[in-house]
Amino acid sequence: MLTDREKLQDKAIVFYDGSCGFCQASVQFVLKYNRKQDLYFAMLQSNVLEQVAPREQIPTPLPDAMLFYEQGKLYAASDAALRIARHLNFPLALFSYFRLIPVSFRNKIYSFIARHRYKIAGRQDACILPEPQQRARFID
Repeated sequence: MLTDREKLQDKAIVFYDGSCGFCQASVQFVLKYNRKQDLYFAMLQSNVLEQVAPREQIPTPLPDAMLFYEQGKLYAASDAALRIARHLNFPLALFSYFRLIPVSFRNKIYSFIARHRYKIAGRQDACILPEPQQRARFID
């Protein structure tokens, strides 16, 4: 598991809600289709976000779903999802072109899903343990 702050700042990190079944399923999906293995994962509930992102970029309160940190910048809502999509295998990477849709419309759809994610996939008391070869991509 990664912990060194300087090493973390060079990584593309998906921050997810560890108690959300939908978020955990999304992480499993990204793990499966990110063959370059260039994405790392940390729970929103951890202190990793404060270690890598500039304080002024961290939303207060934290959002209901995912954040994405890449190259010194923190992305939220649909921007985060579409930036994550760029790291997926073809043809899934094509979803990143949805960034051409106006942000306000994209974020309405994203917010709807985020608000209803517990209804969609339920709550989890514990995170799914990744396979041994994937554990190195999870940050404490």
